[in-house]
Amino acid sequence: MRARFAFLWVACLVALQVHATDFHAAGSTRTVAPNVTVDAWLAQLADGGEFDRIGLQRYGPAAGEVRAALFYLPGTNMNGSSAGPDEATNLFYFLAARGIAVYALDYRTRAVPPDYDGSLGFMRGWTLDAFVNDANLALGFAAAEERQGLAFFAAGFSRGVSIGYGLLNVADMPFAGFIALDGGFKHYAPGEPFDRKAGMASLAESGRWASTLSRSRSWENRHQLMRRTYTNPDGPAMDGKSASMGAQLSDTLYRAWGPGVLANPRDGISDVTVLARLLDTYDWFYPTVQNVDGRSVASQRDDPATKIDDRWGKLDVPIIYFGAANFGTEALLTGIYSASYAGSKDVTIHVLENHGHLDVIVGKRSRAGVFEPTLRWIDARL
Repeated sequence: MRARFAFLWVACLVALQVHATDFHAAGSTRTVAPNVTVDAWLAQLADGGEFDRIGLQRYGPAAGEVRAALFYLPGTNMNGSSAGPDEATNLFYFLAARGIAVYALDYRTRAVPPDYDGSLGFMRGWTLDAFVNDANLALGFAAAEERQGLAFFAAGFSRGVSIGYGLLNVADMPFAGFIALDGGFKHYAPGEPFDRKAGMASLAESGRWASTLSRSRSWENRHQLMRRTYTNPDGPAMDGKSASMGAQLSDTLYRAWGPGVLANPRDGISDVTVLARLLDTYDWFYPTVQNVDGRSVASQRDDPATKIDDRWGKLDVPIIYFGAANFGTEALLTGIYSASYAGSKDVTIHVLENHGHLDVIVGKRSRAGVFEPTLRWIDARL
């Protein structure tokens, strides 16, 4: 495996290095956890508008050899800072402290301030294809930053899994493995192909090219809900009826998508203060066009409107999948199907009982149930 990967890596290196000048450093190296530092870069995309820029954050060991690298694609509204506060709830810190450099992508959405009140029509072009291409650009820079021949893995959470599968289809370099964290790509039981044209027409008619994190709360109100929870969870609730801030947010998150679907702090699967810190990092806007793209790609084996699934069924890369049982049967089966039928002969499946979606990455059992198995899986494939 190591020799084959090194050969392919060298073959792709020239193509990858062409992207390196697109990125510039954003600040200096910071220490963020014991034996973990972070570096950040920004890139203005060619021929793009005001907000057409992406970022990349590298979490690496402060000392010791880098044994492998992981390219991470966040979920909807998430970015390269969206994780827990320590090794127990932060995959980036956990892996970096053990010699795995983690490159986490900041999507274009991070460039849009939450108080932006102009037209969001520019997000019409922020398609799934566009974000996959952004990821491929950032991957080229990341690979050029590391030593020649270093094994690169990819990972995604939630919608980042779909973007990750798209990246596997178009990437200029091979991956040593893919980690799918509670997300999928192809529907396990597709019917008729989704009518992309009708979906786009409906979206254009609505004029709603971006969703926001909350329709009922302003950004500031939501921020205060999160901040008060993680700074003083036992303090008075904002709603005037819950026993505390922690109780208010716990109930809100538990009921958000259905009982325990988004997160399950009520049963002690996650800590509401950790969830609040995570949610306070989110980007406010996200392009709705990707909902149309995702449904179209998921509904058919090869969507003729895109190239991000052209190699579907031929992705000969090891895959490990972690799914939250509370997320629902359809989501779980779609995640398992996507991992099992991508084309890999090396597939590992983990189902996390009583876990909600966010509990996979920041739950009380994330270290033992997700991070440690992931590290063992990576080590076994180096």
